[in-house]
Order: sequence, then structure tokens, then C-alpha cells
Amino acid sequence: MRFGWSNSLLLVFVAVEAVTGLFSLTAGGAPDAAAFIIVHRIAGYGILVVLAWKLRLVFSSLKFPRSRAPRYASIVLMVTLLAALGTGFAWSLAGPYSFAWFSGVSWHINLGVLLLPVLVWHAIYQTRGFPLSFWADRRSFLRLTGVTIAGLAAWQLAELGSRLVRADASDRRFTGSYEARSFSGNDFPLTSWLNDRPGRVDPDGWRLEVSGAVSRRLLLSYEEMGGESETTATLDCTGGWYSTQVWTGTSVAELLARAGVLDSAASVTFTSVTGYYRRFSLDEASGYLLAARVGGERLSHGHGFPVRLVAPGKRGFEWVKWIDRIEVNETSKWLQPPLPIQ
Repeated sequence: MRFGWSNSLLLVFVAVEAVTGLFSLTAGGAPDAAAFIIVHRIAGYGILVVLAWKLRLVFSSLKFPRSRAPRYASIVLMVTLLAALGTGFAWSLAGPYSFAWFSGVSWHINLGVLLLPVLVWHAIYQTRGFPLSFWADRRSFLRLTGVTIAGLAAWQLAELGSRLVRADASDRRFTGSYEARSFSGNDFPLTSWLNDRPGRVDPDGWRLEVSGAVSRRLLLSYEEMGGESETTATLDCTGGWYSTQVWTGTSVAELLARAGVLDSAASVTFTSVTGYYRRFSLDEASGYLLAARVGGERLSHGHGFPVRLVAPGKRGFEWVKWIDRIEVNETSKWLQPPLPIQ
């Protein structure tokens, strides 16, 4: 196959896109997430470079197909791949946009997830089992290196062009998110993971339970929560926006101290009235805040009233809303899916 090497490189760059995309969403701190995102962008442009050769093969197969099925499959695969790449590039270079209830970056993520298994199958099939002899070839290494360097150069040129053309390009955070109404109280975007949208919570009937590996179980009403701890933190949503706000509430460390954490404790789970939960190490959780107010205003229902978690350095889906239960665990924080499935 004249351009068979392009399928192998395509598989490599798609795999890199998948891994770095996942870690860029779940990495806690800025340095780690930034490194994954940089590699993700370089791999994206690397795919474009590979496609410059790959398209010649695709067009040839469309002109002289062995059957109709491969022809239609090639068209669908190519269009979907270009759509996944295009939505990501447009978000980075043209600015924030949305259509059909989703932001551009959400479309990029969703298309990529749907496309991944098909692309992997296609590349393995076209390379006849992905032979190891391909990687032992010096030309394969040089091609991989050359495409990576070309991807890096294309990314830098595109970023330079974006900054020259768009005045708001500097508003984009290292995660790719754009600023959205910082220091505005409740007036920043409302989003929830999947369909995590409960009815309004009655503060009179609501209780916060703190249990698990603690000396005493707590059951606190909204009035008993108290707390005047304050922190300024940035909520960075995977939907493509970020907002910095002043949050006020009760520190998790204070609640854990009141409950008396046992020596065997290892992690803390925060659970919403919807059943949605996220788990963190004991050290991480001790630095977080249960916010009842934002920007001096009582949290609105959409933003998590009565209390929501403020987890600096974590992505938005980790900031659990409508919390009614905190459980201290004797097991590791890793005993949960990297992305919520509920």
C-alpha cells in the first residue's frame, strides 16, 4: 500500500489525542493539565499533516472503489474526522461559539469520543494488523518525528495568527476555556454534568450529613452550617468557559475537625441530592470549601444551593452541587471513574 504508513501514524496521533484529551480534563493542577493540552494540540495539527497524504489515498479509493461500502465508509469517516478537528480548531482560533445546545468544545469532545473506536479499527485494518516491522524501520521514525515537528510549527503559527486577528484571544485560559462574567455573583453560566438537574432544595428540610471514618456523625441544618471562610477561586468548566468568583462558606477542614477524622481515613466523598458524587484524597478535601454564597449573594439553585463544593485546581465537574452528604472513606480516592458516569 503506497501510503500505508499514514494509517499507522494516524493511529498514533489519534491515540495521543485520546489519552491527552482525557488527562487534560481530569488533571488537577495547572502545570499537569497544561502539559497534556499542549501535546493534545500538537497531535491535532499532526493529524492534519498526515491527512495531507491520506486524502490522496481516499480520493483514489472514491474514484476506483472495490465496492460501494468502503466508498461510503471512507466518506463518513473523513467527514466526521474533519468535523471533530474543525470544531476544536474553530474554538481555539475563532473564539467561543455554540449550536444545538452544546458549545463548540463540547461538540469537539463528543465527536472525538464517537470517532475514536472507528478510527482505531480503520487504522489497524488498513495496516494489516499493525506490524511491528513498521516501527523498526528508520523511515517510520523519521516520518513520526517530522510530522510531530510540523504539527508543533503549525500550532504555533495558528496561535500567532489568532492573537494578531482577535483582540480577545488573551481571554483564553491554558485549558482552552474563555472567561465568562467573573466576580459577578450568581451571574455566571449555569451548567451541569449530563442530566444532573434536581428540583429546588427546601433549606428547612435539608440536612448535611458527615459520616464514615469519623468519631462522631454530624447532621447539620442550613443554619447550623455557619462558616465565614472566604476564598477566591476559578471554576473552569469542560464546556469551555471559566469564571473567577469570591466564595464564602464553611471550610471542609473545619467540618472534618468537628466530626473527628479517624487515623485510618484516606479519602472524602462529596455527594449531591441527585446521587452525583466525586471523591478526593483527605489532604485535597481539607483544602476545599463548602460555599453557601458567591460574590456576597446566597447561591442560586442553579449554582448549587444550599451548598456546593469549591475545589480550586479541579475542573468544573468536580465542584459538586447541592451537597447533602460527606463521607470519609478508608479507601483511596482512585476508587471512582475518572469522569462521572452518572
